[in-house]
Amino acid sequence: MDRGDDTGIGLLMHRLRSGELDREGFLQQAEQAGIPAERAAALAGEALASWENQRRLRENPREVYDFIVIGAGSAGCVLAARLSEDPTHQVLVLEAGGPGTHPDVFIPSRWRFLLGTEMDWRYQTVPQRHAAGRTVPCPRGKMLGGSASNNACVWVRGHRLDFESWASQGNPGWEYEAVRRIYKDLEDYAGGEDEFRGVGGPLRISPPADPNPLARAFIEGAQQTGLPTTRDYNGEQMEGAGFFDLSISGGERFSVARGLLFPAMVRPNLTVLTQAEVTRLCFEGRRCTGVEFSQAGRVRRVRVAREVVLSAGAIGSPAMLLRSGVGPARELHALGIPVVRDLPGVGRDLQDHILVAGINYECKGPLPEPHGNGAEATLWWRSDPALARPDIQPVLHEFPLVTPELGPLPDNGYALVPGLVRPASRGSLRLASADPSVPPIIDMNYLGHEADLEALRVAVELCREIGASRAFDAFRKRELMPGPLGRSAMLEWIRKATTCFFHPTSTCRMGQDERSVVDSRLRVHGLEGLRVADASIMPEITSGPTNAPSILIGEQASRFMLGEWHG
Repeated sequence: MDRGDDTGIGLLMHRLRSGELDREGFLQQAEQAGIPAERAAALAGEALASWENQRRLRENPREVYDFIVIGAGSAGCVLAARLSEDPTHQVLVLEAGGPGTHPDVFIPSRWRFLLGTEMDWRYQTVPQRHAAGRTVPCPRGKMLGGSASNNACVWVRGHRLDFESWASQGNPGWEYEAVRRIYKDLEDYAGGEDEFRGVGGPLRISPPADPNPLARAFIEGAQQTGLPTTRDYNGEQMEGAGFFDLSISGGERFSVARGLLFPAMVRPNLTVLTQAEVTRLCFEGRRCTGVEFSQAGRVRRVRVAREVVLSAGAIGSPAMLLRSGVGPARELHALGIPVVRDLPGVGRDLQDHILVAGINYECKGPLPEPHGNGAEATLWWRSDPALARPDIQPVLHEFPLVTPELGPLPDNGYALVPGLVRPASRGSLRLASADPSVPPIIDMNYLGHEADLEALRVAVELCREIGASRAFDAFRKRELMPGPLGRSAMLEWIRKATTCFFHPTSTCRMGQDERSVVDSRLRVHGLEGLRVADASIMPEITSGPTNAPSILIGEQASRFMLGEWHG
């Protein structure tokens, strides 16, 4: 796949594809960006064909589609692209957000400036009892690409034991060897193909092109602390310090939307509607027959001939099921929602990684601007040597990071940010009201299990040791926080510094027990014509950022569905 001749063109193409730019404006800006005229003209034709196709489809909506995908996030983009590869399938995608054409979406280091905007659902947790009673933001992307359009662009598959554990819980087909092959099919890895990595797939993945000196210092500092390095954490060995794999190409974010959804939008059998918020699923008996959604102030209903797939994420998917009468019967009765299917597990087992924001340092002199995604180096390690897989993941941030309760900090700084990736705590999601406009009640239950607090204490001390290493001598003026605190004071600081890692999962668990919501092929238990395919189905959270596993889930779902509906 050619990686060299589309530098800087992603945003321009998407603005043209979304109708925000005309052909003349596109060609002018492409010329200014140094794109050869012949190449620019070809790209303009491609983007305009998508725009014209989607305009026609919107103006002539169908009453019935073969498949309806709710949410154009990490999994939904895959489903839209794969299901529409068969020209006999009519596919509708409903995305509550907009197209995501803000320039910051395409600038990888500015992901943090997208949080809390109109491109974010802006969810909040309830006060976290074990995290100093604080309300914690829970950002979720609200645009084409979902959270793949406002995350930090990192590509982390997960530990092999994550998937072996999924399979052992009654989910055949999710073993490590099976998912390794799927990941290889998805990747176009700049490092070349080997036993673990793939080339020629739709998703461009590469290490940082020009790592920030701080990122290099982090890896060197970890070595000086006695920790190993890993050449490829997505390969044979996850543990150790190394550079992140990044979904960046030509200096721009290369999300799953850009790799899979956008190229598919030229197909006459794929309709993608933005600003289309689904209010409920429609049922006839136990069969899902369609959806109700609002767009531009108008409520519409559309029917499905084969299946509806919920890909609204670990917050949106359980909330949609609950509003539609699928979930714990007692809670639904209390809100006046007719029960379609009593499934006690909907909204339970909510998991998220934890970030401790953060071990912050003031720099001796001016720092270079953040490179790549602004967080190019990381480390996986075990807080207890007896553990079978890593449970902590420190991340180097090329800028300060602090919770509101502990900030603000000087701009001229950086942070070593401890992360917990195997939390013992479990939270929940419930409805506050049957009204779709009322946000759900989100309780992450951060630090609800004492083991999480102890693991993070180890991670904090490890980060402080790395931060004090010789590798950072050229940068470190002083440690701003937390400093050399005693055990009790350090635990209290961790409670105040605890924040979201942006990875909620497991609210519609896959499995066969009484707490599960979907089976191993992602079909909702006891219902027909309805699947869930996103991070909510994880039996337990993976040992790292969850975007790549969510894309994997979308790919698996498409293979299940295409296999069952072939011909």
